[in-house]
Amino acid sequence: MEQQYLQKPIGGTYMDINNNSAQKIDLDYILERGVADYSDGDIVIFEHLGGKSVDGSVKLDMIMMVYCVKGRMQCDVNGKTYTANAGEVMIGLPNNVYSNYMISPDFESRIFGLSYAAAERNMRINRDVLDLIGYVATNPVISLDDERQALVTKYYSIIAHKIKSPHGYFHKEIMHSLFQCAMYELFAIIAPHVQYSHDGGETKQANLLFRKFADLLSANEGKVRSVKRYADELCITPKYLSFVSKTVTGKTALEWIHQSTVKNIERYLSHSNMSIKEIADILEFPNLSFFGKFTKSHLGVSPTEYRRQQSMKNKNL
Repeated sequence: MEQQYLQKPIGGTYMDINNNSAQKIDLDYILERGVADYSDGDIVIFEHLGGKSVDGSVKLDMIMMVYCVKGRMQCDVNGKTYTANAGEVMIGLPNNVYSNYMISPDFESRIFGLSYAAAERNMRINRDVLDLIGYVATNPVISLDDERQALVTKYYSIIAHKIKSPHGYFHKEIMHSLFQCAMYELFAIIAPHVQYSHDGGETKQANLLFRKFADLLSANEGKVRSVKRYADELCITPKYLSFVSKTVTGKTALEWIHQSTVKNIERYLSHSNMSIKEIADILEFPNLSFFGKFTKSHLGVSPTEYRRQQSMKNKNL
């Protein structure tokens, strides 16, 4: 591609993939640059990255979807060059490193971001999702046909309207629903291209192993918190299970185990009349004190306080 066509790096600075200190890009970073049209702590919507300089390479700590409305953009993703033209979406995944970002003078875009935490809460990790993520990891540019380009435009028009009229009940929920609809439209485009075969290849074997781990996590409902226990069930070493988990998802096996437990703690505290001790017992914590410390370290408050906050929130709604 001709250099004179793609002539605008971020802030006038080309990003160097050889720079080991990659700038982390997350929702807080976007907000600090003052370019967000909408943000609620989980999702962010904006049209450009602004004029402040970004030195070196950048690493995503969020999911970012850049819809190219006009012109084109080019960047290196983990050292490999990709180009998105008008009518295409470039999807960025957490832990990907981006460098040598350039855009054409007439470039226009719509950018949607989803925090890592929100993605973990809202996307159930199953075989289909893992296969989709695996495909996007090596094929980050998705072409939209005319019909889906029109759909994305309509979604954005509705979202833009809601941004301008933020008042009313369930505003955040409505924004998240619109965002999820747009994501599923992308999933529908990607799905036919994904190979769901689970035999052969180190990557497929790693994905298959993690799927089995995810199935065990779901079945145990947060009760088992030992990496060794899961590794024994899968007939592998704890170190290898964590390696596979980190390779496939960017998170260690212990992080996934703790996330599963926290989700179940939230569920019991928010949607059951069980006492704190009963919840600790059903999740097989050794004692109430350990349960309280675990909950506070992950949710920021004690189990009693978390239940009180959820009760107040429901009353306000």
